[in-house]
Amino acid sequence: MILDHINNCEHYFSFHPNFKLGFDFIKSFNPSKIKEGKNEILGDEVFALVFNLHNFKPNTKLEAHNKYIDIQFVLTGEEKMGWKYRLECNKPENNFNSEKDVQFFQDQPTHFFIVQQHHFVIFYPNDAHAPLLNNDPLFKIVIKVKV
Repeated sequence: MILDHINNCEHYFSFHPNFKLGFDFIKSFNPSKIKEGKNEILGDEVFALVFNLHNFKPNTKLEAHNKYIDIQFVLTGEEKMGWKYRLECNKPENNFNSEKDVQFFQDQPTHFFIVQQHHFVIFYPNDAHAPLLNNDPLFKIVIKVKV
């Protein structure tokens, strides 16, 4: 897991050949030109999920992915998240859903943190993460980068 400010995103371009594409999408984001929901960047290799959230039910579950790395960016508001090393999760809620690339766990996060406006978190497949632990208004972008 990596937590940083968007001004430092260039430091992570070398971590994956498609990270730059994802960060370019974030940095050039224009709400009048980009729709809420799924936005294609490079087919199924890189795409963005845009969320404008108000009065939603907070999340209570850890999740993990196999096929995609998440870059979760908070455009406005702040988001409470949880984290636990995936190999230490021993209470799977279900089997891994390969179609949706997700598995949920009933384990509790070992770490909690706040992602402030203009900050991002990178979650790799070994990072079980619980986003949306608070229900404050939030505008966020999740970039999905194929491993």
